[in-house]
Amino acid sequence: MAAKQNKTLSQFSDLVSWMEKLRDTGKEQWLQPTSPGKWSIREILTHMMNWDKNSLEMMVPAMEEGAKLNFVDIEKHNQVATALAQAYMELDILIDDCIKTRQDLLALLNEKYDTTTKFTIDNRNYTYKKFVHVFIHHDEHHKQQMEAFLEREKSA
Repeated sequence: MAAKQNKTLSQFSDLVSWMEKLRDTGKEQWLQPTSPGKWSIREILTHMMNWDKNSLEMMVPAMEEGAKLNFVDIEKHNQVATALAQAYMELDILIDDCIKTRQDLLALLNEKYDTTTKFTIDNRNYTYKKFVHVFIHHDEHHKQQMEAFLEREKSA
């Protein structure tokens, strides 16, 4: 594996240790919206896990040279994640499932990732690196959202 590849996947794996830190979140905090009209931490985590599942089951296995792929319908995908969130009554179980899904995805990416494979998603050019970076940015967006909420809660 090339050095840049290691850096990319290492950065993508950072979410695992970050999620471990959420285990101390109080039940009231992880179930309430992070701000008016927004998802709760529970819903955000299931949303992120649902994207990892889609990548693990649908996207990464199909990433071959010249493949023409499509992302799922985002709105429907998010609705499924929100419904899935309701099944989680314990934060630790949700975090365990999120971590397991991310680790499974990382294992598959480690196996398949290379720097030369090119494919399209929704008629846009992609490489493994570009694909993973989309989700690194997605992780960062949601981490910041949850951290801001928890910081506001701490100072309230």
